[in-house]
Parts: sequence; structure tokens; C-alpha cells
Amino acid sequence: MLSRIRDRARSWIEPMAKAFVRTGVSPNTITFLGLVIGILAALLFARGEQLLAGIVLLITGFFDVMDGAVARLLQKETAFGGVLDSVIDRYVEFLLYAGIIYAFKVGAIAEPGFIIGWGWAWGVLAITGSFMVSYIRARAESAGTGKLDVGIAERAERLIILALGALLGCTPYAVVIIAILTHVTVIERMVAAKRRLH
Repeated sequence: MLSRIRDRARSWIEPMAKAFVRTGVSPNTITFLGLVIGILAALLFARGEQLLAGIVLLITGFFDVMDGAVARLLQKETAFGGVLDSVIDRYVEFLLYAGIIYAFKVGAIAEPGFIIGWGWAWGVLAITGSFMVSYIRARAESAGTGKLDVGIAERAERLIILALGALLGCTPYAVVIIAILTHVTVIERMVAAKRRLH
């Protein structure tokens, strides 16, 4: 969903990407910077520092946008760069939820009444759903569906939901929402793949 908005937002993304280009930093370096910042966000979640984690998570998302924008400006978009970006994205997401699950287990983030004792399970559902959203797209597109970006819980949406939840001190609710929406998105993509494939 937000991937379409990103295409329209290039007018303000490009000036920032040009600033990165002037520093001489490579797209892959920006990708790794996003990984480092993502790890920091995960550690902050693990400590229960929701507000700081939300801020750092937004910075992670910024770097996630910038690496591709810089690659386009430098005309250095490569197949390996795309693979590296996807792999780093998966690691960051896993670490974020791992940090949150840890915070639930040690009581650093209080679980609301309806999930007391089950926060870890919602975290696992969110991780599984997030990975499956990406997997089904990759698998279906390789089978010939064409671009399969349908659904309401792509990575950008998931990060925004999690960041907003953290900023509001409502991380558990964000995790539950992500867990539900990701599996809804998997179903949407399965239906779309069924329609397009024979």
C-alpha cells in the first residue's frame, strides 16, 4: 500500500538522497547502517524504552528508503543489492520482535489484560506473518503472477504501526494489530495468486 505512496513521494525523497550521494556513501553502506540502527531499536524494545525505540525505528525506516533512492540516483541498482536489502530487512524485523518478546517475558513492557502471559505468542504470530507476507510475494512472483504488492501489511505499514505503537507506549497493541493484519495480507495474496496463476 505505502509502496505506491513512496513512488509519489520521490519529490521529497530525492533531495535527501542527493545529500547522501554527495557524501560518497554507497547504497549497501546505507543498508548496513539501517541494520545497525535496527539492532539499536531492538535493544531499546528489550529494555522497555518504548518511546526511544519508536524514534529509532522511524530512523531505521528512513535509511530503508534512502538506500534504494541513492542506488537509483547513482544508477547502481543491482540484483545483489536488492537481495542484500531484503535479507537485512528480515533480520531487522526478527530482532525487533525478539526484543519485544523478551521485554514481555521480563516485564519491561507491561502486557495488557487480554494478552497477559501470551505476549510472546502474539510476537511469534507477528514474526511469522511478517515473514510470510514477504515469502508469498517472492514465491508467487517467481511463479509468474507479476508484481504482487496487494495487501494491507507490507513492511512499511508494519514498521509504521510498530513505531506509532511504541511512541504512544502501546507496543503490545501494535504487535497484536500486526499479527492480525499480516495474516490477512497473506490470505489476500494467496487469493490474488490463485486468480493470476493457472
